[in-house]
Amino acid sequence: MILDLYETKVFRLALSLVGNAARAEEVAQDSLLKVWQALERYDGRAALGTWIYTITRNTALTHLRAESYRRTVPLESIAEPAAAAVSGAGGDVRRLVERLPEEQREVIVLYYYQEKSVEEVALMLDLPQGTVKSHLFRARKMLAEMMQGAKAS
Repeated sequence: MILDLYETKVFRLALSLVGNAARAEEVAQDSLLKVWQALERYDGRAALGTWIYTITRNTALTHLRAESYRRTVPLESIAEPAAAAVSGAGGDVRRLVERLPEEQREVIVLYYYQEKSVEEVALMLDLPQGTVKSHLFRARKMLAEMMQGAKAS
């Protein structure tokens, strides 16, 4: 029953972290299996959703790390400059978010896409709230600079 309630949310979080539906499905399945296996050890210190999201986040990061060790990238496919990532007046913000450093990207995804509070993000990432606010500030500044650079081109 608990897994049914969080299945879609876990998939969405995984998708926002790994950026690919097939990989996100694999991460979500692994995460839900880990939740099910660890459910009897859940101690209630954090909200159930926070605990499940933390497991999902850690599983996604493990998948991304493992994939980065195996991946080779042809020179032709190296990321385009920020100007090419922005399309039209509104821009493709999601593609720019993917270019942020990992800590900032995680905070942006949880805060804006998953609509978590600063306190919830801090709990999920095991960071002080001030650090979460700093990551948000720096990420917004970096995104603004990327968008400004794209407009100037």
